[in-house]
Amino acid sequence: MAEEIKNPNEHLDIPKWIEEGYFLPVLQKDEPEYAKILSFKPVAAIPPGENFTSIMLRIHLKLQLKDGSTKPKTYIFKTMLAEERGGKEIRECGIFDKELQMYQTFLPAFEALYKTAGEDIALAPKCLFAEQRGESINFVFEDLAVKKFKNVDRIRGLDLPHMQRALHKLAEFHAAASVYVEQQGPLPAEFNEGFIAENQLSQQVHGWAVKSESFLKAMAGWGLEDQEQYTKSFPTAKQYGKVCASNLTVDPLDFNTLTHGDFWSSNLMSNYRENNQIDELIMVDFQLCKWGSPAQDLLFFITLSAANDIKLKEFDYFIRIYWERLVECLKLLKYQKKLPTLRDLQTSLYKKHNTFYAVMAVFNHLPVIKFPTDKDSNLHSLMREDEEGHKFRLRLFTNPSYVEAMKDLYPFFYNRGIFNFNDFY
Repeated sequence: MAEEIKNPNEHLDIPKWIEEGYFLPVLQKDEPEYAKILSFKPVAAIPPGENFTSIMLRIHLKLQLKDGSTKPKTYIFKTMLAEERGGKEIRECGIFDKELQMYQTFLPAFEALYKTAGEDIALAPKCLFAEQRGESINFVFEDLAVKKFKNVDRIRGLDLPHMQRALHKLAEFHAAASVYVEQQGPLPAEFNEGFIAENQLSQQVHGWAVKSESFLKAMAGWGLEDQEQYTKSFPTAKQYGKVCASNLTVDPLDFNTLTHGDFWSSNLMSNYRENNQIDELIMVDFQLCKWGSPAQDLLFFITLSAANDIKLKEFDYFIRIYWERLVECLKLLKYQKKLPTLRDLQTSLYKKHNTFYAVMAVFNHLPVIKFPTDKDSNLHSLMREDEEGHKFRLRLFTNPSYVEAMKDLYPFFYNRGIFNFNDFY
């Protein structure tokens, strides 16, 4: 069995406390016929550059069952980064605490709303075990790879059928969240913040100052027409801080919901029928959920995940197909308030407190997503303030795959006024 096990990230340091005894309570519930563990091997679940806020492992077990036969079993295990590798900052953000609430309370409740309405809609993988242990929060999930679920290549992006299914899934999630809050009352206060937290605005401003020098240097070589206008209007650290701060407000007159907050191609998985048509699509990673406008998830998702040839060409169509499914699900779940119109939704894409997600997608996430798998592709390298950090950021911002995307994307948002940073004075 050992030779079949592939490790997609040999550089990952696996915590020593993750050993077979930890999984006994999970096996007792999930595999009642098991008698003993014959072998145990944890490996990385994903290559470097696919996840920046946690350690993701695939746990390979060989079980002996009570009848004497053997069975291979795998689980996905998610835990926090080591303190010195960004874990301290992640812990202080409270994103694992939020994900714990999502898997223990809210996701099961959202799926139950659909069950009650007569629909069987899965939003997330099954969480078999979750706990807080000291300062660490850990999850054990079903291994979706067993059902042949996989991610699409993040560099290539999603084609039209994947975009359609993903936007429908996002609409199902948003509709259930809105109805849940209508019935049960507001979510806990921590869901008022997502990527941006009030007590971390100064770190955001500092991070921008660290990155912007490399960004401007790289941008000068992209070959954009009217290069000067983009450089002149490039946000100062102070303006960027105001863009971030604006995201802490919510317009109560808008249609609002619980946004996923980090919805992009690597946070969804699909499996396929024999004819290569998508069978099921499911969302993962609920650490940054935030109460707000669906425009935030839409700007983020389309910017980061749609393949270059359809990203802007189908931009308004993407908003429409999301909206159609949203209204369908809100009606199914008997939403009592006024249904959002397509005009309302399109308008919300331009509101200052929502456009932060386009800014962050373009300047922060897309360079990393378009970067090929690399051992240096991690949060630590990205934010280093020495020469090594500067060189790594230059590699990100001059990467041909990123530059190609930006030649269309930067002018698109600039011409829509979304990159008019003088609005933030």
